[in-house]
Parts: sequence; C-alpha cells; structure tokens
Amino acid sequence: MRLAAKLTRIGISLALATALALLSVHVEQVGPEVAEYGNLCGPNAASPCYKPVLKGGFPAAYLFDAPGISVERQLSFGEDRLFAGALMLDIAFYFAIVLLVAQLRHARWW
Repeated sequence: MRLAAKLTRIGISLALATALALLSVHVEQVGPEVAEYGNLCGPNAASPCYKPVLKGGFPAAYLFDAPGISVERQLSFGEDRLFAGALMLDIAFYFAIVLLVAQLRHARWW
C-alpha cells in the first residue's frame, strides 16, 4: 500500500475516533466526585453544600459539570471543566477500535 493511502486511512481513522470520543460525552455519570453547589447547608445554613458531580465521556470521563458557572446538571464544552488527558485517552481508545475494525474488515475481504 502506498504511503499516501496509509496516511489517508490513518487521518480518516483519527477523525472518526475523535468524533466518537466527542460523542461519548452523552454517556453521563454522577459521582463519586463531589463539588460545592451552594452555601446554605448544615445546622446553621452557613456551611457549603456538596453534591456528586455530573460527568460525561466513555471510557474515561473528560467533561465535568462546573456548578455555579454553567447550567446545573447539564454538560457544555464552553462552560464546564474539560480534562484534556482523559479526552486524549478516549480518542486513543476509539482510534484503536477503529483500526481494529478496519483491519478485521480488510482481512475478511481477502
């Protein structure tokens, strides 16, 4: 296979893996991480209130809800906390899957 064809396949696979990783933000989980969602808790209503945080991404959560900044219990790339390392891990995971599927598909046809 020529170098240009290999680079094209790798580029398409990387783009597909990135799209899958970004779409995986819809796989949402709550907790065990907690964040401060106010300050009217406790016996004298002056202690901080802690709740489990909504997070999105699969297999590693990379987008975490930022209470007080964004809409509560709704994930948004512009307002919530993004962990780039976890996002890169997700992209690598999906890249490996896409390459494996492409390899299996290619082996099946020959």
